[in-house]
Amino acid sequence: ISPLLSGTIAFVVFSVIRRSMINVPNPVQATKRWAPAFIFLVFAILTLVTLFKGLKNLHLNLSFPEALTIATGIGLVASITGWLLIRYIPPSVDEETTIPLAAISVDLRSMARLIRRIQSKATGKTEGHIGDIQKHVELLTNMVKRSEAQIQTGGDSQFVEKIFTHLQVMSACFVAFAHGSNDVANAIGPLAAIVSIVNGGASALVGQTSVPVWILGLGGIGIIIGLSTWGWRVIETIGKKITELTPTRGFSAEFAAAATIVLASRLRIPISTTHTLVGGVLGVGIARGIESLNLRVVRDIFTSWVVTLPAGAGMSIVFFLIIRTMFNSFGAAI
Repeated sequence: ISPLLSGTIAFVVFSVIRRSMINVPNPVQATKRWAPAFIFLVFAILTLVTLFKGLKNLHLNLSFPEALTIATGIGLVASITGWLLIRYIPPSVDEETTIPLAAISVDLRSMARLIRRIQSKATGKTEGHIGDIQKHVELLTNMVKRSEAQIQTGGDSQFVEKIFTHLQVMSACFVAFAHGSNDVANAIGPLAAIVSIVNGGASALVGQTSVPVWILGLGGIGIIIGLSTWGWRVIETIGKKITELTPTRGFSAEFAAAATIVLASRLRIPISTTHTLVGGVLGVGIARGIESLNLRVVRDIFTSWVVTLPAGAGMSIVFFLIIRTMFNSFGAAI
């Protein structure tokens, strides 16, 4: 369910971004208008997560309406600040050339109509020369049209991506926070249970509300070592091989994954951050069209998801039987 939920959220978020800021006549103005709303959303949700999850040990005991009020206030401050900063970002060279190109295009079309009228009245060699002029004018008109299209899909979209580069940094931090709140728990859950039993018996697990800090630290160190050694392979697969990602697409996938992970953490449901983020990336790819996805990589990922469950269970059975046999043999020898 988690990849499906994350993919659905990513699909909706990216579709809204594309329709409101990218596929519009003036992406720059649209971005200046709508980006503050996304800034508000990111900071408000990030604040809610921090109050409910990150500051849990401070025992603030805030009610949901109180936390929502604080989150709304911080989101509004961040949104207004972002609006002021985005408002004064100077236009790029491409944006400054948009108006002259539009004017040139209008003039060229007027010239083409005038040349056609003159050609209808010309005779002999004059008609041939006017025809050559008309071809050159049409060629210039097409060149201007292509330049306008490149500016709209290149320069203006670059402005949109530039704004979402900063939001993607925030969403990446959001995912990192959510990752720590969920995946460390996945890793150290069995260890924490065993330590509790060793220290206080099986009854110690009943009503347990805290985990020793050294166990949390051990889980964090393990995740850092794994990330620095083999994690780059997973980063490369998710970031490059599933579908082409830009800041707007990456933001949509990360925001969707973080929201899903935080919801699961709030419900005390252990899920995979990687599965959820892959679902977000797939949702963005589907929003662009199935042809934008690398279906071979997607197939391999889904295959690995299916294989890992029985493989993990099977190895657990084998290791347990080996250890039990060793201890039984040791006990018999004593």
